[in-house]
Amino acid sequence: MNKQNSVATSVGLRVATVMYQMGIDGLPRNYELVYEAYSGNNPELTKKFVALGKNKTQRALDELGRKYLPHHHEETVAARTNERMRSQMTSFMGLLEEEQSSLSDYSRIIDEASRSFAADGDIDRETLSRSIQQLSQATEKQASKSEALVAVAARQAEALEEVRSDIDSFERMKFLDPLTGLANRRAFNKAVARVYANAELPMMCGLAYAEIDDFKRFGETGDKGMGDACIRHVGQLFQEANREGEFIARLDGNRFAFLINSADEAEIMRVLDGLRAAAASRPVISSRTGSGIGNVLLSIGVAMSTVADSAGQLMNYAEKAMAVSVKDGGNRATLFSATAPAGADKGWMIYRP
Repeated sequence: MNKQNSVATSVGLRVATVMYQMGIDGLPRNYELVYEAYSGNNPELTKKFVALGKNKTQRALDELGRKYLPHHHEETVAARTNERMRSQMTSFMGLLEEEQSSLSDYSRIIDEASRSFAADGDIDRETLSRSIQQLSQATEKQASKSEALVAVAARQAEALEEVRSDIDSFERMKFLDPLTGLANRRAFNKAVARVYANAELPMMCGLAYAEIDDFKRFGETGDKGMGDACIRHVGQLFQEANREGEFIARLDGNRFAFLINSADEAEIMRVLDGLRAAAASRPVISSRTGSGIGNVLLSIGVAMSTVADSAGQLMNYAEKAMAVSVKDGGNRATLFSATAPAGADKGWMIYRP
């Protein structure tokens, strides 16, 4: 087991122990919250978690979760959206009822004026003048109300568009890693599951895990937050290099994942070589000194969907392949396969199950 995996396992054990000692319910959202607090990925969350004291209520934990892990509290967003929509609809229905009442009054005045104009015999000039004046005033009033209704309807449309935008933003946020803008683990789990949606005919693709080699050196520069800066740097380079739109996710810590749509191992290798080259193309810059700290090298493990029967098995094979890359010194990719890809160089080691 490589050092990064040992750290992750250690954190996992600490999380389970802490939750037991503090009497925290073993809910999935609690586990992820405590894991994030103890992993150190979010110093602000860690600080707020510790500030809750030893006995942490579920209400206090959920308050933290709403702020730092909002995807766990979709019901809150749904309830808030529902309340806004109900308020908007109630207001608009009131306006329509008012408009209907106004139209009824206008119709009555028109009807009265029509009867005056249609009366047999001489027309009383005073009555005619009064009818014309009432009709004119009613027309102006109705036009004014109609303009106001149009204006309010426009504002209602803007408010509803804002609600829709909020919902869309929330949906995107659920599946994005805030540090890199890449897909997050939640999105990754869904993407891998889709590979085997049809168990008889899985998608032809390769799953690759990548880990930044010697990641701790970026955190030993004396710059606070350089670890996060390094992760952001790599995420940006991946996005710039991903011209073919392959799926890229940041899983946790210094680990990334790629799903590459191809049944050709050589093509998988070509894409990954491009991503490895991108990660190493520019050095990480120290925010304190403005100078380069070093370029990022990656250890990568790859498994083809054709050699696995399920998402769990595919991830396990990719994990094993990456462990071989780390063990062999890093800065290389290992393919979990029974056959070597065409054109494989010494950086591509074949791992035989």
